[in-house]
Amino acid sequence: MRILFLGTFLFFSQTINSNPVIQSLADNEDYLYVNLTNLPIIDVNLSLKQGSVSDGDTPGLTNLMLNVLMNSDINGKKLVSYFENVGAKLSYSVSNETLSIAIRSVSNLDQVMMLSDVLNSALFTDEIDDVGFNLQKDKILRAISESYKKPDSLLESVVSEKLFYDTPFAHQPVGTKDSVINISKKDIKAHRDKIFNLDNLEINIVGDITSKGSKRLINKLTNEFSKKEVEPLEEYKLKTVTHHTEFDSTQTHLAVIIPAISRSDPDYYNLLVANYIFGGSGFGSWLMEEIRQKRGLSYSVYSYLSTHQNSGYLRISLQTKNESINLAKNIIREQVNKLSKFDVEDTKITATKKAILRSFEMRADTNRKILNLISSINYLNLDLNYFENYKNNLKQVNKDSIKAALNRAMDFDNISVFTVGKSIE
Repeated sequence: MRILFLGTFLFFSQTINSNPVIQSLADNEDYLYVNLTNLPIIDVNLSLKQGSVSDGDTPGLTNLMLNVLMNSDINGKKLVSYFENVGAKLSYSVSNETLSIAIRSVSNLDQVMMLSDVLNSALFTDEIDDVGFNLQKDKILRAISESYKKPDSLLESVVSEKLFYDTPFAHQPVGTKDSVINISKKDIKAHRDKIFNLDNLEINIVGDITSKGSKRLINKLTNEFSKKEVEPLEEYKLKTVTHHTEFDSTQTHLAVIIPAISRSDPDYYNLLVANYIFGGSGFGSWLMEEIRQKRGLSYSVYSYLSTHQNSGYLRISLQTKNESINLAKNIIREQVNKLSKFDVEDTKITATKKAILRSFEMRADTNRKILNLISSINYLNLDLNYFENYKNNLKQVNKDSIKAALNRAMDFDNISVFTVGKSIE
C-alpha cells in the first residue's frame, strides 16, 4: 500500500479535512482512495488511460462508443434514470488521452454497489439497439457540422490536424464527419472489448467510504473488465507550422504554439512561474498589458502550459479585428523574445510564486477537486510526494533557474502560428 499525505500547507474550507491521505488500494497503484467524512458523499472516477488516441484510423470511434454505451437502455430504463432516481449523478467525457466516467452518490455503499452493477450492464451490454445508436451518431454528426461554422472550434481542429500530423493526436475526440458516419455497431463492440481492460484502467475514490468499502467497490467496478496489455503512447515531436484558414468573419482567431516539456519534467515549475508572468495571470501579465491595456487590440489574450505524459507546449491565444491581426502577431513576437531573455525582478518572481501557491491551494478545497487532482496524479504518473513537495518545488524557483529552463525546455526556434479569419487585402 502506498500512502500520500497532501501536506499541511494546503488550504481547505471548513468542510474539508485538513490532512487528507491518499492510499493505493487492492495492492494496485492504479487505484487511489481518500477518506473524507466531512460530507456524506462518495465521488468515484473511472478513467481509461487512452481516449481518442485509441481511435486508430477511425476518428471519433471512442467518443461515439462512450455516448452510445452511456445512453443504453437497462431493463427498459435509461442508464441516467437509475442514477437520477436515487439522487446520484453520472457524467462522462472523452479527451485525446483519457476516457472518464464519474459517479457521485450519497455515502450508501449498497447504493453505490447497485449503481456500479447498472453501469457495468451498460458498458458491457451485447444489445445495442438501432434507434439509440443512430440517435447518438446523428447528435455527434450535427455537432461536427456546427463546429465548422464556429471559428474557435475550427481553429482547434486545424491546430490538432497540422500540429500533430501523423500522430494519434491529429484529430479532435469528436472525430470527423466522414469517419463517424461509417462507424457501425460492430465497430463499437469491438472497440469496447479492446480498450475496456484492467491494464488500461485507473480508479480514484474520494469521500465518506472506508478502505474496506472502497476495495469492495473496486472489485464490483472491475469484474467485467478483461486483462489485456495496452501499448504505451509513443513519444512524438510537434510539427512546426504556419497556417491560415479563410473564414468569413470580422475577427481573426490566433493560436501561437511554442514546443515545451512534459508534465513530469523537473523544469515544469520554472515554466509555470514564467508563464504566469508572461500571459497566465490575467491583467497582470505582459500579454494583457501590451495587447489589451496599451493597444486595445483584443478583449482577452492569454497563455497557458499544456503538458502531457510525453510532450507539452506553451500556447498563446487571442482574437482581434481582421485588420489588426498582423500588429497583434508582431507584438506577440516581441513579447516571446522578451520571455526568452526573462529579465525580471526578484520581487516579481516572489509575488508570482505566492499567487501560484494560493491558486493551487484552492484546487483542493472540495471532494470533487481532490478527486480531479489525484486523477491527474494517477494518469501522469507523478511522484507520490507531489502535494507535499509542490510548495518546496516552487521555493526553488528563481530568476537563474527560470532562464536556464527557458533555454533548455522551450524551443523558441520552432514556433507555430495558426489563424482563422478573413484575409485583408
